Formats: sequence, C-alpha cells, structure tokens
Amino acid sequence: MISTITSFVRAIWDRVLTWICRCGTAVLSNRGLAVMVLAGCAALASGPWLRPPISRDFRGMHIPWGEITSPTFIPEVANQSPRPWRVNSIATPLLLAIAGGIAVVVFRPRWTGNVFGLLLAITLPVLAVTLWNFPTLIESFESELRDRALLRAVFRQHSEHMLSAGIPNRLADLGDHSVREEVLLMHEHSLTLPFRYTTYGVWLVGVAAMAAIVAQRGSWPRRIAYAGAWGALGVLLALAATWPRWVAEIHFARANSMENARRFSAAADALNSVESAMPALGQTQRYWLAKGRLGFRQHQSADKFEAFFLAHQSLLSGDLDRARALLDRYVSGTQGAVPQRDLLAMIIAKQAAEYAADGKYSGAELSWGEAAAIVPWKSSYWIAHRMAQLIVTPQRTAEIAEVLLPRLNAIGDRMVASDVHSLVGDAYFETGDFVRAREMYGRAMNLFHVPKFSNTYAQEGRLGM
Repeated sequence: MISTITSFVRAIWDRVLTWICRCGTAVLSNRGLAVMVLAGCAALASGPWLRPPISRDFRGMHIPWGEITSPTFIPEVANQSPRPWRVNSIATPLLLAIAGGIAVVVFRPRWTGNVFGLLLAITLPVLAVTLWNFPTLIESFESELRDRALLRAVFRQHSEHMLSAGIPNRLADLGDHSVREEVLLMHEHSLTLPFRYTTYGVWLVGVAAMAAIVAQRGSWPRRIAYAGAWGALGVLLALAATWPRWVAEIHFARANSMENARRFSAAADALNSVESAMPALGQTQRYWLAKGRLGFRQHQSADKFEAFFLAHQSLLSGDLDRARALLDRYVSGTQGAVPQRDLLAMIIAKQAAEYAADGKYSGAELSWGEAAAIVPWKSSYWIAHRMAQLIVTPQRTAEIAEVLLPRLNAIGDRMVASDVHSLVGDAYFETGDFVRAREMYGRAMNLFHVPKFSNTYAQEGRLGM
C-alpha cells in the first residue's frame, strides 16, 4: 500500500517537473522571448507618452492621430481628467500590430524579424504625430511649467518646511533645480521642445529597433541594414503624417528671414501661410508673438496681435499693470482667444504672487480666483486660489478641503499634491483640529516620501504632530 502511494506521488512529481521544464523551455526559447518582448512593447504602447508638469500623463490611448481625426484635442479640453480612451488613438495601430505579431511569432517564427521591423516602421510615425501634430498642447505644457514654479514659490512663502522642498521638478534631471526665472525664460526650438515631455514613445522606438536587429538572421551588417530599411520606411511615414507641420515651419523660417531683412509685407504673407498650412499653429503664443512683433515694427494701427506682443514684453519687464491693461479690452471672462486668456491669467497670477509676498492675502485670493476663472482648465490657479482662502479664512478649512481635495485626482505631480495636503494640515493645526491635521500630514507623507530627497526637518514636524 505504501509503495503504491509512493509510486503515485513520484509519478505526479515527475509530471509536474516535466511541465515546469517544458514551460521554462518555451519561455526561454526564441519564440517565447519574442512574445515577451512584444508584450513589453504593448505595455509601452499603452503607457504614458506625454508627461505634463502638473496634469496627469497622456497615455497612448488618450492621444488621437491628429487634427483631422480629433479637432477637439486642444488644451482646454484635453487637460481635463479623466480622459477618454479613443478608438482613433495612436496606440490602436501599435496594439493591432503587436497582437498580429504575436500570432506570427507563434506560428511562423522565421518571420519574427519582419514583425519587429513592421513595429518599428509604425512606431516612428506614431511618435512623430505625438511630438509635432499638437503644438498648442505642447505650448500648454510650457505654460504649466511656469505656473508650477510660481505655485511652489507661493507654497514656500507660506511655509518653508514642505516635504518636497529642495528637490528637482519631476521633469528635470536629478539634481537640476530648474525653477529659476532666467531658466524658465529660455526657449528651445519648437521642434525639439516636445522631447522634454515625451516618455515611453522613444523607448518603444529603441526596443523595436534592437529587436529587429537581434531577431534577423545573418551577419551583423546585414541585420543592421535590414532594420535600417524598416526605419527608413518609418521615417517616410512620419514625414507623411506630420507634413503640414514641416510646411508650416518652413513658412515660419521664411517669415523670420524676411522680417530680419525688413521685408515686412513678405513676412506677413509667410505668417499667413503658416496658419493656412497648419491652423493649430495659429492658436499658439509663438504665432501671436510673431504676428504682433511684425505689426509693431510696421507701425500699423494697434490690433489684438500687437497688444498681445506688447503685453508679453511688459510682463517680461515686470510692468504687470501695463501688461494687464493691454489685454483687458480683448479678454472678458471666457471671451477671447486661448493665447490671450493664457497670457492674461499669467499676468494676474504674477500679481497674486506679489500680493502674497507682501502679506496681502485677500488681494492674492481675489487675483488667483480671477486667473482661475479666465483659464478654468489649468489646475495651478484654482489650487493657489484655495490655498489663499485657507490663509485668509482658516475657519473654513473643512469646507475648502471638501471641495479641493477630490479635485487633486486630476493632478499628476505628487509633489504638488503632497504640498497641498501639508498646507491643509497646517490650516487644521492653526484652528486646533489636531486629528484632521494629523490625517492630512499622513496623506502628505504617503504621497511624497522619497528617502533620496528626504526633508528630515519637515518629516519630524509631521510625524511629531
């Protein structure tokens, strides 16, 4: 009896080991490794492709192919959360190619190199569309970057002991504290600027290119040439997908050249061609500044473009009252073009920050609220507005927190979210509600607790509460 049971157990054990070995062999085979790489590519395709400074990441399923397929993909709509998953997204062709590629790898493993080559050829135009077909969205990220620096400066004015004090922004390189005004005023070329905000798209191109080389048979020069052919096809598709942007950039360069040669009429014609080639560029601050500067140099009658240019110059020189006066007549509530509203909100936010620096929190509250009403899709202004309310009327902390904290779900920057919870905890502490203050401090530490950038003094204060 015992020998029968022993034989049965041994047979079961041998069968289990056999299946484990077979599964391990399948996973570690060329076919299994190719499937795992394709699964990783699927994760990259559906993961974050654009990372704004404050807002939540844009995943592959959130980003459409372009203006033709989605004319509503503009900052005032796209920045809202939660974002819908789109059938016409950039991730759709990638996921279809990956799903088909897995079937090909399983049943026709000799075609594995073709699978990764095709994936490379599709990924390049998809990445190009993400980087260059949405200039207004990328420009809104630049505006968010400036707003974020202003917002955190206001936080530090209220309390120097923030958990996230002294750490780099989530978009900066480690050790790079790029929040100084002179750094924020530096401008990259509009074609290279989007790379600051891209995440997994570039990685997917690299993985597909390396897999296309490794999966191909033959000598290394032959493998590289094979992958290069697929890459060349991808570049051609990328040019076709973003052709309006390149035509518009050529007209932009021609306009700058003509303006420098003082051929203002030809420069104006070139700027009109920019908007004709790519209408989205006509809604950017870059276009408005170029057109306003040209009108100013021609000494034409004042118009909205020239007023925009002069207001921008006044903002840079610190004359906020003049800058606001120039734009007030063109912007009323939600009326006015998006570049005008965005610039006016920035001017008012600067005034609010000056009020806060002088301890005039009532004026800061009103100004932050006005800025938030002009550009309601930008989260930094309504956060600053609620923070100013906490300072002015701490007895309303529970009411303000009930409205403010749920809206933080739209914030992708954990540092800002941590600072907000910490400041709400400070308000509860001042009113004597120590239980809720401890709860807010705990949430702040859970949101941002990185040992490499630990703020020991602030942590001791929160933990010792």
